[in-house]
Amino acid sequence: MAKLRHVAIKCDDLHSASKFYSALFEMEEVGRGGDIDKLGAIYLSDGTVSLALIKVDPDHVNGKPEGLNHVGFVVPDMDSAVQRAKSLGVEILVDPVAEHAGVTWETKMRTPDGVYFDFSSQGWPGISGVDH
Repeated sequence: MAKLRHVAIKCDDLHSASKFYSALFEMEEVGRGGDIDKLGAIYLSDGTVSLALIKVDPDHVNGKPEGLNHVGFVVPDMDSAVQRAKSLGVEILVDPVAEHAGVTWETKMRTPDGVYFDFSSQGWPGISGVDH
């Protein structure tokens, strides 16, 4: 069975993106590849999943990806995670206690550069490793 362990986000400024996403998702930088001022990558991780922040040539095969809707993160404390996100300029789109929040009671958000993501304190169907 395949296991999801890597998600990539296209970024224009890898230095700023690394600071932002490592603070937002509380992930550690674990590696770099290429010339991050031109075309390269910075890798963040929570110890299980790698989040690649990539700067790619728009004419490269993955320069204009389509299809990814959002990524989701399990957080141990929803209130502190949402406050951290707000302090970084993230827009809160759906409150987890709202009637239309969905069956998994997640907080849907959008970063200042337009990346959509969810925080959930209970996770989603089929995942393991939810530690509280």
